[in-house]
Amino acid sequence: MSNLALVYEAQRKHVIRELPIPEPLPGFLQVRVEAAAVNPADPKIFDQDRLGFIKNWPTVLGWDAAGEVTKVAEGETRFKVGDRISFGCLPSASVDGGVTYGARSGFQQYALADVKYAIKIPDEIDFAAASTWFGGGINAASALYKHLQIKEPWLGGKDAYTGQKIVILGGSSSIGSYAIQLAVLAGFEVITTASAVHLDYVKSLGARTAIDRSLPPADVAAQILAATGGPVHYAVDPISSASTQALAVEVLAENAGLLNVMLPLDLSVKPALDTKKIQLRWGFGVEGMYTNPELHTAAEGYFGEGVLKFNRTTLLGGLEAWETAFKMYRNGAVSGTKLVLLPQQTQK
Repeated sequence: MSNLALVYEAQRKHVIRELPIPEPLPGFLQVRVEAAAVNPADPKIFDQDRLGFIKNWPTVLGWDAAGEVTKVAEGETRFKVGDRISFGCLPSASVDGGVTYGARSGFQQYALADVKYAIKIPDEIDFAAASTWFGGGINAASALYKHLQIKEPWLGGKDAYTGQKIVILGGSSSIGSYAIQLAVLAGFEVITTASAVHLDYVKSLGARTAIDRSLPPADVAAQILAATGGPVHYAVDPISSASTQALAVEVLAENAGLLNVMLPLDLSVKPALDTKKIQLRWGFGVEGMYTNPELHTAAEGYFGEGVLKFNRTTLLGGLEAWETAFKMYRNGAVSGTKLVLLPQQTQK
């Protein structure tokens, strides 16, 4: 067996070369990586890692993956060889005390998966779709459970918010699509925005109302307020551009609105937010994450029951397709889908 990897040798430098196949340690699984999702953050980290996610080179990127378990550590009871799993990765983490980095990363043919952040996937679900869960799912859960402090459905929060409304902007994005589904589990009536071509998709995820985001901002706001019956208490903005942040502030209730954004508040939006006394619940990076492993235990059951659906995907080929993926994200050419690399198809 070989382990071809997309090695991140230095800032703005990727090279495909062979790495040792990592051996499973207690709490970890060795996985043959069949699919690795590409996130919008990947080209940003590659171009200029402003938030310092990568602290050691060489390493391997790739935050989300899926594949087949090939080895387990002694004493492992939950997973076995042959299990099909989706798992969260942690680029630049070391499992050997700082000797090497990248064993827990997705852009390679074999990786280590932390059992706390791994879920078994149904046989009928392809690896590509399953590889989309962790980045989008954790961010969606962080928005709802950590920042807006909505009670988790597996802890008694299922249907607890029936009759309440929540606005989720950018509903066809990876985070948005998972946020819609988690909000529906809690009982919320979801109002979302998306491109016209994706309106049926977001409704299939459970959104009650889907509004074409390309309409003039005043019209979008008016349609949201018509659907909600007035200003709302909760809004999630996975896109977090100046225009979406301003829209969220417009539809939130004065003195009672809670706004979760994934990127820092744009300065142009701050006066309106302050005037309406809206509480900003910002979360990005490791510090903003909801890290409770019970999320993934519950999600395994929800995906198995068909209550949750994985993202739609666009397959690009082996690891050498990274440049295409990064270029598509830089150019804003990704909409309503998650780009996925297939490490086993990598050309030597």
